[in-house]
Amino acid sequence: MAAKPEVVAYLLENLKKFSANQLREQLAQEGISQKEFDEAFSAAQQAALAAPARKPSPAGKIFLAGAGAAVIIAALVSLSHKPAEEPPPPPPATSAESAYVGHYDYVVRLPKDYVAVQKFKDDRKTIEQVYFCKAGTDPTQFLNEGLYGQLGIVRLQAEPSEFANDLNGLAALTRAASSRAASRGEKFSVKNIQISSLRGIQVNYEMPNARVECFILGDKVLYSFLAGEDDDTFRDILNSLRDANSES
Repeated sequence: MAAKPEVVAYLLENLKKFSANQLREQLAQEGISQKEFDEAFSAAQQAALAAPARKPSPAGKIFLAGAGAAVIIAALVSLSHKPAEEPPPPPPATSAESAYVGHYDYVVRLPKDYVAVQKFKDDRKTIEQVYFCKAGTDPTQFLNEGLYGQLGIVRLQAEPSEFANDLNGLAALTRAASSRAASRGEKFSVKNIQISSLRGIQVNYEMPNARVECFILGDKVLYSFLAGEDDDTFRDILNSLRDANSES
């Protein structure tokens, strides 16, 4: 079977940015089999040796857009996966703090020199993802959660909550998040948190990839904040969340 040209194009553009295992995992999420990856990887390596100065192709850019990062909250809300458009370049930063108003009328305050890059994971625009990052951050880095701590990236996902109007919503959310982490063989800890009037949980992952994720229950929206580490920048962004529906 001949290697798929769009997979080869994607690999050619990203061989120097990510390891083979990272590329394999990203493409597996897009339905590329082990055999298809091996064929394309071999073809890409040969092409790279033959033409080291090759410019990025349109096919590679299109395929890169579909290789989104794995979604931790997938166990909580079941939706069919569709390739999303590549995030646009970050807008210019302001020298002072600014605010981002989200799709669901929530507000998050941005730290100095930070910008917000928005995209949607579905055509109906029900699952919003926002990347809070330093001005000038390469959008392709959003795909690699392992770089979030080093680059100061915080990812927010906002979507309709299946725990709305559930008196035991926090307990159900804790069970779902814990089950998800346990099924992936991760070492983690969970604790309850409070953001303004909103309840939520914080999951600290220790192994195999250290990171922190906070799930916040709005009146109608479930918020998920993901960062590489629980530092001041992450805390500032997380604690600034205000949900108009919950606080009206």
